[in-house]
Amino acid sequence: MGHHGECIAPHHELPGLMPRTQESIPLITRKTAALALAARIRPRGLAVVSAPIARLARRALICTLMLPLLAGCPSTQPLPTAAPVQEFTVRDTQAKYYLYVPSRYSPERPWPLIVLCHGTNPYDSAWLEMKEWAGFAEQRGIIIAAPRLVGTRGDFPPDPDEQLRRQRQDERTILGVVAAVQAAYNVAPERIFLHGWSAGAYAVLHTGLRHPDIFRALGIRQGNFDARYMNDASANLDPWQQVYVYYGLSDLIREQSEAAIAWLRDHGMYVDEYQVTGYHRRLPPSLAWDYFKELADTRPWIRVSAAPSDYRNPRAVSFSIRAAPEATDARWSFGDGAEAAGLSQVHEYAEDGTYTVVARVRIANGKWFRRTLRVAVPRPSLGLESGATR
Repeated sequence: MGHHGECIAPHHELPGLMPRTQESIPLITRKTAALALAARIRPRGLAVVSAPIARLARRALICTLMLPLLAGCPSTQPLPTAAPVQEFTVRDTQAKYYLYVPSRYSPERPWPLIVLCHGTNPYDSAWLEMKEWAGFAEQRGIIIAAPRLVGTRGDFPPDPDEQLRRQRQDERTILGVVAAVQAAYNVAPERIFLHGWSAGAYAVLHTGLRHPDIFRALGIRQGNFDARYMNDASANLDPWQQVYVYYGLSDLIREQSEAAIAWLRDHGMYVDEYQVTGYHRRLPPSLAWDYFKELADTRPWIRVSAAPSDYRNPRAVSFSIRAAPEATDARWSFGDGAEAAGLSQVHEYAEDGTYTVVARVRIANGKWFRRTLRVAVPRPSLGLESGATR
């Protein structure tokens, strides 16, 4: 990456520009050119051209000059030597992913897992995410995984249909990574997090919001955002899933981070926002991990699920609860007038329809919490609603 004061000169003719010799074109700095083009000011030495062609040339040059700033700088963190970085393949999508497990790992206790979603190649990648996080993960005792994704282009993103196709493929990759790591290691189910930088936000929002039963919280650092890419994610939002968005005050895509926050809040999600000084760049992993850890240490994690109880009886639904701290009791209202007590229940509905189920859950510290979900019968599908806490 060049220095901000590095001088550049055009070496190639742009369509519509009169050819000139190298000596006749004045040198301009990256910063001067970007500011001049953004203000629609023609730098001295450029010939007058037709307006449409000039606009195209301006856009192309702005993209070229600003991409390094948008992308940030590559990670320079050394990899830890205490344990190796492993490489695996997700069977479903054939995507590669890197995995780091701390050297002191022991299956005797559950460990946190963070899945890292990289930004735009070549400015960011799964490998650069691993380099950025592995040393920190070794120190703090975190399992980290970094898959190679296809839907994380922030410079020239595709149309919505193609982007959604790529996000769905990334979703299968990310879920495959989580499943494989859970099968091989003792992972704490209430401490699985999804984090992304820049265009990695596309994957975080699509996959993370669609699977609140898997991802305790989502972290987005200086993220790209486009509401047109949120169609799949908006169908099943869980207001109890925390989202953390942090970005630089001088970030060139700050407006996209703010747009993501506004969209999430407009859709009933609780978002924690944090601003740092500076522009689009790599930030210490501790900014994300400290948030995740405090959340897991201080706020209860309660997941109420519904599933078919007996496929021979499509109106029978099985209800269960997972919680940290551990759930000790529950009171159920099934939405059809019936009620029950106990942590797990099987309820048979008399008629097809969609029912609002309320579960009041007591956890180990003695406090009660309320969770609400919608269940479609005869084929139970989970939909979550906001519930009051008591």
